[in-house]
Amino acid sequence: MAWISFPGLLPTFFVKECLFSLATAVGKPMHLDMATINKTRPSCARVKVLVDLLADLPKKVRMEIFNEANGTAKTEWVRIQYDMLPKYCRHCKLQGHDQFECWRIHPELYVEKENANQADTAKKQDIGNS
Repeated sequence: MAWISFPGLLPTFFVKECLFSLATAVGKPMHLDMATINKTRPSCARVKVLVDLLADLPKKVRMEIFNEANGTAKTEWVRIQYDMLPKYCRHCKLQGHDQFECWRIHPELYVEKENANQADTAKKQDIGNS
């Protein structure tokens, strides 16, 4: 699960059906946040989406706007901002870190972490003995 935002979207498009349609470009939309439902934050709309963390996530989505009065259509690009996207490592298939922080790809990171943990433990013991 991740929250996505559509910054700069006109408040006329803050309708659940419209927002869910835009959010399907990212994943399966689950629900809107309360500020979007109540239209108390007109600067952006937020949707909670079930995301495939292995997929390449789009940065924008195309929206076709039809004018029924004169029968014309125009295309607008809506920017997608990812809020609180969980980290996922495509190498070891674990959530919580990415490839840059993966201990299997970069074993030196594990050694650095172990050294830091040992230093913290020694510091706590010194404080306890004082």
